Amino acid sequence: KDAMLRLYRNILKLHRRVLPEEMRSLGDSYARSEFKAHKNAKIGFVKEFTKQWKDYCYTLELQATKGEFGKNLDSKKVDTFNDEQKQQLERLESEARKIGGQS
Repeated sequence: KDAMLRLYRNILKLHRRVLPEEMRSLGDSYARSEFKAHKNAKIGFVKEFTKQWKDYCYTLELQATKGEFGKNLDSKKVDTFNDEQKQQLERLESEARKIGGQS
């Protein structure tokens, strides 16, 4: 649990450091809901969960150095998502479009 909390805090710090305000708000909200939803997850899931968030941090750092944020998802990967993940992706995309002015 300490490692998860540390990772969560590092994500919020990273958001503060590299993201524009409107993106930071969305990123913070998404991270908060994900970590809250998985705080009692089983260890096998937690390992993959933390790996994915660490990958996110690495990618965000790289994108920040280029000044370009975002990444297209591989359609093959999206096909492996369960219904809940697909719905979550749709909500995230909708929120991102609102921020980007592409309602």
